[in-house]
Amino acid sequence: MGRHNTPDPAAQLPARTRAGRFLARWLGRIGLGLVAGACTLGVLLWAGTSWTASLWIGGAVAVVVPVAAWLASTVPGPESPR
Repeated sequence: MGRHNTPDPAAQLPARTRAGRFLARWLGRIGLGLVAGACTLGVLLWAGTSWTASLWIGGAVAVVVPVAAWLASTVPGPESPR
């Protein structure tokens, strides 16, 4: 039925291209999480927080950020103003 019946253009790509895009997407998310965790660790250490607490909090940030990025990618985008 109209626009709802059109096939997904990403599904028509070769499997190797889809796998490459999937890998690049997740590497970006994981990289963002690692940078956020490292920055959090540095700021907490600079602020005088203990090394153990800083590691735990930085590690939690490094895990939560990629999960939040994945969750945000599952939300539908805004409707077109057309």
